[in-house]
Amino acid sequence: MDKLYNFLSEVKSAGEIYKQNIDEKINICLGNVSCDMDSAVGAILLAYYLTSKNDYYNDYGNYEIFWVPVINCPRQELVARIDISYHFKTFGIDTNNLIFIDDLDITHYSKNNLLNLAIIDHNKLDYSQKDWEKSVHMIIDHHADLKAYPNLSQENKTIVFCGSACSIPINMIFKDNLEDILNKDICKFFSAAILLDTENFKPSLKNTKWSAIDEEAFQNINRKIFSEYYDKLINLKTDRKANIELGLELILKKDYKNYVWGETNKNVAGISVCFNTFHDIMTQFGVETLKNTLNERMDKQNLNLHLIITQTYTKNGAFREIMIFDRDVERLQKVSVLFEKNCPYALQKKKFTGLKGNFSFFYFMDESVSRKKVEPIFQEIFEKLL
Repeated sequence: MDKLYNFLSEVKSAGEIYKQNIDEKINICLGNVSCDMDSAVGAILLAYYLTSKNDYYNDYGNYEIFWVPVINCPRQELVARIDISYHFKTFGIDTNNLIFIDDLDITHYSKNNLLNLAIIDHNKLDYSQKDWEKSVHMIIDHHADLKAYPNLSQENKTIVFCGSACSIPINMIFKDNLEDILNKDICKFFSAAILLDTENFKPSLKNTKWSAIDEEAFQNINRKIFSEYYDKLINLKTDRKANIELGLELILKKDYKNYVWGETNKNVAGISVCFNTFHDIMTQFGVETLKNTLNERMDKQNLNLHLIITQTYTKNGAFREIMIFDRDVERLQKVSVLFEKNCPYALQKKKFTGLKGNFSFFYFMDESVSRKKVEPIFQEIFEKLL
Protein backbone atom coordinates (compact mmCIF):
# COMPACT_ATOMS: atom_id res chain seq x y z
CA MET A 1 0.00 0.00 0.00
CA ASP A 2 3.02 2.30 0.22
CA LYS A 3 2.43 3.88 -3.19
CA LEU A 4 -1.15 4.75 -2.28
CA TYR A 5 -0.14 5.97 1.19
CA ASN A 6 2.50 8.21 -0.40
CA PHE A 7 -0.11 9.59 -2.79
CA LEU A 8 -2.51 10.35 0.07
CA SER A 9 0.31 12.02 2.00
CA GLU A 10 0.76 14.30 -1.01
CA VAL A 11 -3.00 14.90 -1.02
CA LYS A 12 -2.74 16.19 2.54
CA SER A 13 0.18 18.45 1.65
CA ALA A 14 -1.65 19.82 -1.38
CA GLY A 15 -4.78 20.33 0.69
CA GLU A 16 -2.93 22.42 3.25
CA ILE A 17 -1.75 24.75 0.48
CA TYR A 18 -5.09 24.98 -1.33
CA LYS A 19 -6.96 25.69 1.92
CA GLN A 20 -5.28 29.10 1.80
CA ASN A 21 -7.35 30.06 -1.27
CA ILE A 22 -4.28 30.70 -3.38
CA ASP A 23 -4.47 32.05 -6.92
CA GLU A 24 -3.19 28.92 -8.61
CA LYS A 25 -4.80 26.12 -10.55
CA ILE A 26 -6.26 23.11 -8.71
CA ASN A 27 -7.28 19.75 -10.18
CA ILE A 28 -10.03 17.96 -8.27
CA CYS A 29 -11.64 14.53 -8.64
CA LEU A 30 -15.12 14.46 -7.14
CA GLY A 31 -17.71 11.73 -6.64
CA ASN A 32 -21.42 12.43 -6.24
CA VAL A 33 -23.12 13.90 -3.18
CA SER A 34 -24.53 10.57 -2.00
CA CYS A 35 -20.89 9.68 -1.36
CA ASP A 36 -21.27 5.91 -1.44
CA MET A 37 -18.32 3.55 -1.86
CA ASP A 38 -18.24 4.02 -5.62
CA SER A 39 -18.00 7.81 -5.27
CA ALA A 40 -15.60 7.94 -2.32
CA VAL A 41 -13.18 5.27 -3.51
CA GLY A 42 -13.75 6.34 -7.12
CA ALA A 43 -12.52 9.89 -6.43
CA ILE A 44 -9.34 8.52 -4.87
CA LEU A 45 -8.86 5.99 -7.68
CA LEU A 46 -9.36 8.51 -10.47
CA ALA A 47 -7.04 11.04 -8.86
CA TYR A 48 -4.41 8.36 -8.22
CA TYR A 49 -4.57 7.32 -11.88
CA LEU A 50 -4.54 10.83 -13.37
CA THR A 51 -1.68 11.92 -11.12
CA SER A 52 0.43 8.96 -12.27
CA LYS A 53 -0.54 9.54 -15.89
CA ASN A 54 0.69 13.13 -15.55
CA ASP A 55 4.06 11.78 -14.34
CA TYR A 56 3.79 13.88 -11.19
CA TYR A 57 6.38 11.80 -9.34
CA ASN A 58 9.09 13.13 -11.63
CA ASP A 59 8.03 16.68 -10.77
CA TYR A 60 7.21 16.56 -7.05
CA GLY A 61 5.58 19.67 -5.64
CA ASN A 62 4.15 20.88 -8.93
CA TYR A 63 0.52 20.56 -7.95
CA GLU A 64 -0.66 21.84 -11.31
CA ILE A 65 -0.17 18.27 -12.55
CA PHE A 66 -1.42 16.68 -9.33
CA TRP A 67 -5.04 15.58 -8.83
CA VAL A 68 -6.71 16.04 -5.46
CA PRO A 69 -9.48 13.58 -4.60
CA VAL A 70 -12.26 15.26 -2.64
CA ILE A 71 -14.68 13.12 -0.63
CA ASN A 72 -18.08 14.62 -1.40
CA CYS A 73 -19.47 14.74 2.13
CA PRO A 74 -18.62 16.75 5.23
CA ARG A 75 -15.79 15.23 7.25
CA GLN A 76 -17.95 14.56 10.32
CA GLU A 77 -20.48 12.63 8.21
CA LEU A 78 -18.07 9.94 7.06
CA VAL A 79 -19.00 7.92 10.15
CA ALA A 80 -22.50 7.55 8.66
CA ARG A 81 -20.96 5.66 5.74
CA ILE A 82 -20.36 2.60 7.89
CA ASP A 83 -19.00 0.42 5.10
CA ILE A 84 -16.64 3.13 3.84
CA SER A 85 -15.35 3.88 7.34
CA TYR A 86 -14.69 0.19 7.89
CA HIS A 87 -13.02 -0.14 4.50
CA PHE A 88 -10.67 2.80 5.09
CA LYS A 89 -9.74 1.50 8.53
CA THR A 90 -9.17 -2.04 7.24
CA PHE A 91 -6.68 -0.79 4.67
CA GLY A 92 -4.94 1.64 6.98
CA ILE A 93 -6.21 4.78 5.24
CA ASP A 94 -5.60 7.74 7.53
CA THR A 95 -8.65 9.96 7.07
CA ASN A 96 -6.57 12.91 8.26
CA ASN A 97 -4.83 12.67 4.88
CA LEU A 98 -8.12 12.88 3.00
CA ILE A 99 -9.78 16.06 1.76
CA PHE A 100 -13.52 16.37 2.38
CA ILE A 101 -15.97 18.71 0.70
CA ASP A 102 -15.98 21.08 3.67
CA ASP A 103 -12.18 21.30 3.83
CA LEU A 104 -11.76 23.47 0.73
CA ASP A 105 -13.40 26.58 -0.63
CA ILE A 106 -13.91 25.10 -4.07
CA THR A 107 -16.07 28.05 -5.11
CA HIS A 108 -13.05 30.35 -4.75
CA TYR A 109 -11.18 28.36 -7.39
CA SER A 110 -14.20 28.05 -9.65
CA LYS A 111 -14.98 31.79 -9.55
CA ASN A 112 -11.40 32.63 -10.46
CA ASN A 113 -11.27 30.08 -13.31
CA LEU A 114 -8.65 28.07 -11.44
CA LEU A 115 -10.68 24.86 -11.02
CA ASN A 116 -10.20 21.80 -13.24
CA LEU A 117 -12.90 19.37 -12.16
CA ALA A 118 -13.16 15.67 -13.02
CA ILE A 119 -16.38 14.09 -11.79
CA ILE A 120 -16.89 10.36 -11.29
CA ASP A 121 -20.04 8.36 -10.56
CA HIS A 122 -22.28 11.15 -11.88
CA ASN A 123 -22.41 13.18 -15.07
CA LYS A 124 -24.11 16.31 -13.76
CA LEU A 125 -23.21 18.16 -10.60
CA ASP A 126 -25.77 18.29 -7.82
CA TYR A 127 -27.89 21.46 -7.64
CA SER A 128 -26.00 22.50 -4.50
CA GLN A 129 -22.75 22.45 -6.50
CA LYS A 130 -24.03 24.00 -9.74
CA ASP A 131 -21.71 26.99 -9.39
CA TRP A 132 -18.81 24.74 -10.38
CA GLU A 133 -20.36 23.53 -13.64
CA LYS A 134 -18.15 25.65 -15.89
CA SER A 135 -15.14 23.90 -14.36
CA VAL A 136 -16.18 20.35 -15.30
CA HIS A 137 -13.53 19.12 -17.75
CA MET A 138 -13.87 15.35 -17.36
CA ILE A 139 -16.68 12.87 -16.70
CA ILE A 140 -16.32 9.21 -15.75
CA ASP A 141 -19.73 7.69 -15.12
CA HIS A 142 -22.10 4.74 -15.52
CA HIS A 143 -25.50 6.42 -15.18
CA ALA A 144 -27.84 7.62 -17.93
CA ASP A 145 -26.26 10.52 -19.78
CA LEU A 146 -27.99 13.75 -18.76
CA LYS A 147 -26.07 15.60 -21.50
CA ALA A 148 -25.35 18.41 -19.07
CA TYR A 149 -22.13 19.70 -20.57
CA PRO A 150 -22.44 19.60 -24.39
CA ASN A 151 -19.19 21.49 -24.92
CA LEU A 152 -17.15 18.81 -23.16
CA SER A 153 -15.00 16.90 -25.66
CA GLN A 154 -15.78 13.22 -26.15
CA GLU A 155 -12.19 12.46 -25.31
CA ASN A 156 -12.80 13.65 -21.74
CA LYS A 157 -16.21 12.03 -21.36
CA THR A 158 -16.73 8.34 -20.63
CA ILE A 159 -20.30 7.35 -19.83
CA VAL A 160 -20.99 3.64 -20.22
CA PHE A 161 -23.22 1.01 -18.65
CA CYS A 162 -21.48 -0.95 -15.93
CA GLY A 163 -22.02 -1.83 -12.28
CA SER A 164 -19.33 0.34 -10.77
CA ALA A 165 -17.86 3.61 -12.00
CA CYS A 166 -14.57 2.41 -10.51
CA SER A 167 -14.36 -0.25 -13.21
CA ILE A 168 -13.72 2.47 -15.80
CA PRO A 169 -10.49 3.99 -14.37
CA ILE A 170 -9.27 0.52 -13.39
CA ASN A 171 -9.42 -0.47 -17.05
CA MET A 172 -7.81 2.83 -18.03
CA ILE A 173 -4.85 2.06 -15.77
CA PHE A 174 -4.22 -1.21 -17.58
CA LYS A 175 -4.90 0.25 -21.02
CA ASP A 176 -2.30 2.96 -20.35
CA ASN A 177 0.23 0.40 -19.05
CA LEU A 178 0.28 2.01 -15.61
CA GLU A 179 -0.38 -1.18 -13.67
CA ASP A 180 2.88 -0.72 -11.77
CA ILE A 181 1.02 1.78 -9.58
CA LEU A 182 -1.00 -1.19 -8.32
CA ASN A 183 -0.14 -4.11 -6.11
CA LYS A 184 -2.17 -6.81 -4.40
CA ASP A 185 -3.41 -4.68 -1.51
CA ILE A 186 -4.07 -1.55 -3.57
CA CYS A 187 -6.12 -3.67 -5.99
CA LYS A 188 -8.15 -5.05 -3.11
CA PHE A 189 -8.74 -1.53 -1.80
CA PHE A 190 -10.01 -0.26 -5.15
CA SER A 191 -12.13 -3.39 -5.80
CA ALA A 192 -14.56 -2.70 -2.93
CA ALA A 193 -16.99 -0.64 -4.99
CA ILE A 194 -16.93 -3.17 -7.82
CA LEU A 195 -17.79 -5.99 -5.41
CA LEU A 196 -20.65 -4.01 -3.86
CA ASP A 197 -22.13 -2.63 -7.06
CA THR A 198 -22.10 -5.97 -8.89
CA GLU A 199 -23.25 -7.81 -5.74
CA ASN A 200 -20.07 -9.87 -6.06
CA PHE A 201 -20.87 -10.51 -9.74
CA LYS A 202 -24.20 -12.15 -9.04
CA PRO A 203 -24.90 -14.08 -12.26
CA SER A 204 -28.60 -13.18 -12.43
CA LEU A 205 -27.68 -9.48 -12.54
CA LYS A 206 -25.32 -9.67 -15.50
CA ASN A 207 -26.22 -7.11 -18.18
CA THR A 208 -28.89 -5.61 -15.91
CA LYS A 209 -26.79 -4.33 -13.02
CA TRP A 210 -23.25 -5.06 -14.19
CA SER A 211 -21.51 -5.67 -17.50
CA ALA A 212 -18.42 -6.96 -19.29
CA ILE A 213 -16.66 -3.71 -18.31
CA ASP A 214 -16.79 -4.78 -14.67
CA GLU A 215 -15.63 -8.28 -15.60
CA GLU A 216 -12.66 -6.84 -17.46
CA ALA A 217 -11.75 -4.63 -14.51
CA PHE A 218 -12.00 -7.49 -12.04
CA GLN A 219 -10.02 -9.77 -14.32
CA ASN A 220 -7.31 -7.11 -14.52
CA ILE A 221 -7.35 -6.68 -10.75
CA ASN A 222 -7.16 -10.40 -10.07
CA ARG A 223 -4.31 -10.84 -12.51
CA LYS A 224 -2.42 -8.20 -10.54
CA ILE A 225 -3.47 -9.64 -7.15
CA PHE A 226 -2.18 -13.07 -8.07
CA SER A 227 0.86 -11.91 -10.03
CA GLU A 228 3.20 -12.12 -7.02
CA TYR A 229 2.13 -15.68 -6.25
CA TYR A 230 2.29 -16.62 -9.92
CA ASP A 231 5.83 -15.26 -10.12
CA LYS A 232 6.79 -17.33 -7.07
CA LEU A 233 5.28 -20.54 -8.49
CA ILE A 234 6.64 -20.15 -12.02
CA ASN A 235 10.10 -19.33 -10.69
CA LEU A 236 10.08 -22.47 -8.55
CA LYS A 237 8.74 -24.59 -11.39
CA THR A 238 11.29 -23.39 -13.93
CA ASP A 239 14.35 -22.88 -11.71
CA ARG A 240 17.08 -24.33 -13.91
CA LYS A 241 19.51 -24.97 -11.06
CA ALA A 242 16.90 -26.75 -8.93
CA ASN A 243 15.71 -28.79 -11.89
CA ILE A 244 19.16 -29.92 -13.02
CA GLU A 245 19.87 -31.05 -9.46
CA LEU A 246 16.97 -33.50 -9.68
CA GLY A 247 19.03 -35.73 -11.97
CA LEU A 248 18.28 -36.80 -15.52
CA GLU A 249 15.85 -39.61 -14.63
CA LEU A 250 13.56 -37.33 -12.61
CA ILE A 251 13.86 -34.52 -15.14
CA LEU A 252 12.44 -36.84 -17.80
CA LYS A 253 9.81 -38.35 -15.50
CA LYS A 254 8.29 -35.36 -13.75
CA ASP A 255 6.23 -33.95 -16.64
CA TYR A 256 5.83 -36.95 -18.92
CA LYS A 257 2.98 -38.42 -20.99
CA ASN A 258 2.56 -41.45 -23.28
CA TYR A 259 0.80 -41.23 -26.65
CA VAL A 260 -0.43 -43.99 -28.94
CA TRP A 261 -0.67 -43.20 -32.63
CA GLY A 262 -2.44 -45.31 -35.22
CA GLU A 263 -5.17 -47.92 -35.01
CA THR A 264 -2.79 -50.82 -34.47
CA ASN A 265 -1.32 -49.21 -31.33
CA LYS A 266 2.14 -50.01 -32.63
CA ASN A 267 3.42 -46.46 -32.49
CA VAL A 268 3.93 -45.44 -28.88
CA ALA A 269 5.66 -42.17 -28.11
CA GLY A 270 6.68 -40.58 -24.84
CA ILE A 271 6.91 -36.81 -24.49
CA SER A 272 8.75 -35.19 -21.58
CA VAL A 273 8.63 -31.49 -20.80
CA CYS A 274 11.61 -30.16 -18.88
CA PHE A 275 12.81 -26.79 -17.69
CA ASN A 276 16.46 -26.91 -18.67
CA THR A 277 17.93 -26.26 -22.09
CA PHE A 278 19.47 -29.17 -23.97
CA HIS A 279 22.80 -27.47 -23.53
CA ASP A 280 22.22 -27.56 -19.74
CA ILE A 281 21.37 -31.26 -19.89
CA MET A 282 24.25 -32.34 -22.07
CA THR A 283 26.75 -30.20 -20.17
CA GLN A 284 25.63 -31.68 -16.86
CA PHE A 285 25.06 -35.31 -17.82
CA GLY A 286 26.89 -35.87 -21.12
CA VAL A 287 25.68 -37.24 -24.43
CA GLU A 288 26.17 -40.93 -23.60
CA THR A 289 24.25 -40.67 -20.34
CA LEU A 290 21.39 -38.95 -22.14
CA LYS A 291 21.35 -41.61 -24.87
CA ASN A 292 21.55 -44.51 -22.41
CA THR A 293 18.81 -43.05 -20.20
CA LEU A 294 16.51 -42.58 -23.16
CA ASN A 295 17.16 -46.16 -24.36
CA GLU A 296 16.34 -47.51 -20.91
CA ARG A 297 13.13 -45.51 -20.76
CA MET A 298 12.11 -46.67 -24.22
CA ASP A 299 12.58 -50.30 -23.17
CA LYS A 300 10.58 -49.84 -19.95
CA GLN A 301 7.75 -47.93 -21.63
CA ASN A 302 7.78 -49.92 -24.91
CA LEU A 303 8.30 -46.70 -26.85
CA ASN A 304 9.07 -46.26 -30.53
CA LEU A 305 9.91 -42.59 -30.11
CA HIS A 306 10.93 -40.29 -27.28
CA LEU A 307 10.46 -36.52 -27.51
CA ILE A 308 11.70 -33.88 -25.09
CA ILE A 309 10.35 -30.35 -25.11
CA THR A 310 12.30 -27.76 -23.14
CA GLN A 311 10.73 -24.61 -21.70
CA THR A 312 13.08 -22.05 -20.22
CA TYR A 313 12.54 -18.40 -19.38
CA THR A 314 14.78 -15.36 -19.69
CA LYS A 315 14.26 -11.62 -19.44
CA ASN A 316 13.59 -11.65 -23.18
CA GLY A 317 10.78 -14.19 -22.90
CA ALA A 318 10.28 -17.93 -23.17
CA PHE A 319 12.63 -20.24 -25.08
CA ARG A 320 11.33 -23.53 -26.52
CA GLU A 321 13.25 -26.47 -27.97
CA ILE A 322 12.35 -29.98 -29.05
CA MET A 323 14.43 -33.13 -29.35
CA ILE A 324 13.33 -36.21 -31.31
CA PHE A 325 15.04 -39.46 -30.29
CA ASP A 326 14.52 -42.60 -32.37
CA ARG A 327 16.55 -45.79 -32.54
CA ASP A 328 15.53 -46.13 -36.18
CA VAL A 329 17.81 -43.57 -37.81
CA GLU A 330 16.11 -43.85 -41.21
CA ARG A 331 12.68 -43.21 -39.72
CA LEU A 332 14.08 -40.36 -37.61
CA GLN A 333 15.31 -38.61 -40.73
CA LYS A 334 11.87 -38.92 -42.35
CA VAL A 335 10.07 -37.74 -39.21
CA SER A 336 12.44 -34.82 -38.85
CA VAL A 337 11.92 -33.67 -42.43
CA LEU A 338 8.14 -34.03 -42.20
CA PHE A 339 8.01 -32.21 -38.86
CA GLU A 340 10.03 -29.29 -40.21
CA LYS A 341 7.80 -29.16 -43.27
CA ASN A 342 4.41 -29.50 -41.56
CA CYS A 343 4.91 -27.68 -38.28
CA PRO A 344 2.78 -24.47 -38.35
CA TYR A 345 4.96 -22.79 -35.72
CA ALA A 346 8.11 -20.92 -36.68
CA LEU A 347 11.11 -23.13 -35.94
CA GLN A 348 14.70 -23.69 -36.91
CA LYS A 349 16.80 -26.83 -37.01
CA LYS A 350 19.38 -26.88 -34.26
CA LYS A 351 22.79 -28.58 -34.22
CA PHE A 352 24.83 -29.81 -31.30
CA THR A 353 28.43 -30.50 -32.28
CA GLY A 354 29.31 -34.17 -31.83
CA LEU A 355 25.67 -35.22 -31.47
CA LYS A 356 23.94 -36.92 -34.38
CA GLY A 357 22.53 -40.27 -35.43
CA ASN A 358 19.56 -40.96 -33.16
CA PHE A 359 18.88 -37.30 -32.31
CA SER A 360 17.19 -34.44 -34.12
CA PHE A 361 16.85 -30.96 -32.58
CA PHE A 362 14.81 -27.83 -33.32
CA TYR A 363 14.13 -24.62 -31.48
CA PHE A 364 10.91 -22.67 -31.78
CA MET A 365 10.62 -18.97 -32.44
CA ASP A 366 7.08 -19.03 -31.06
CA GLU A 367 7.03 -19.01 -27.26
CA SER A 368 3.41 -20.25 -27.16
CA VAL A 369 4.45 -23.72 -28.36
CA SER A 370 3.56 -26.48 -25.92
CA ARG A 371 3.25 -30.25 -25.82
CA LYS A 372 -0.48 -30.14 -26.57
CA LYS A 373 0.26 -28.11 -29.70
CA VAL A 374 3.13 -30.28 -30.89
CA GLU A 375 1.71 -33.77 -30.22
CA PRO A 376 -1.02 -33.63 -32.92
CA ILE A 377 1.63 -32.81 -35.53
CA PHE A 378 3.53 -36.00 -34.77
CA GLN A 379 0.29 -37.96 -34.62
CA GLU A 380 -0.50 -36.84 -38.17
CA ILE A 381 3.02 -37.67 -39.32
CA PHE A 382 2.79 -41.23 -38.00
CA GLU A 383 -0.82 -41.87 -39.05
CA LYS A 384 -0.96 -40.17 -42.44
CA LEU A 385 2.44 -39.26 -43.79
CA LEU A 386 4.83 -42.09 -42.99
